[in-house]
Amino acid sequence: MAGECDSSLEELAAVVEGRVKWFDPSRGYGFIETGDGLGDVLLHASRLRMSGRATAPEGAYVRCLAINGDKGRQAVEIMSLEGGVETAPRPRRFHPRREPEAGVSAAVVKWFDADRGYGFLDVDGVEGDVFLHAATLRKAGIDEVHPGETMQARCADGPKGILAAEVYPKQYV
Repeated sequence: MAGECDSSLEELAAVVEGRVKWFDPSRGYGFIETGDGLGDVLLHASRLRMSGRATAPEGAYVRCLAINGDKGRQAVEIMSLEGGVETAPRPRRFHPRREPEAGVSAAVVKWFDADRGYGFLDVDGVEGDVFLHAATLRKAGIDEVHPGETMQARCADGPKGILAAEVYPKQYV
C-alpha cells in the first residue's frame, strides 16, 4: 500500500528548480524562489530531514519534486541542494499578542505531527480547534506531546485563527 501511495505522489509531482529564498529552522520551514512564474515553493524541515539535511542556506540552488496543494506548491522530495550562504535566522513575522485578560486554560492535545511541526488543542472556553506550533512547545521546554495529553494554554488571535501563544505542563498554576 505504501508503494502505491508513493507512486501516485510521484505522478502528481513535478521537478522544480530554484534558489532558497529563506529558511528558518526554528519555524521549521522556508521557501524556494523559482523563475517559472508559478510562485514560491514551500520547503518544510521534514523534507530536508528526509534528505539528510537540517537546514537550507539562503541562495542555495535546489532541485526538488513539488506538488500543488491547497495553499500552493510544496517540496516533497529534495533531489539536490548546493551552495548558498548561512545567515542569521530572520525575525519572526508574526508575534501573537498576549491579551492581558487572557488567562491560562486547561487544554487537551487533539493531535500533533512532530514531522510537520504543528497540531491542534481542545482548550476549555475556546470554540473550535486551537493551533499549536512546535516552537511554542520548545519555548515551554516540552519535547513531545501525544493525543489526549493534558496541559495548560494561553491563547491569542493569530493570522488564521486562535493559536496557543504559550503552553505549560499540567502542573502549572
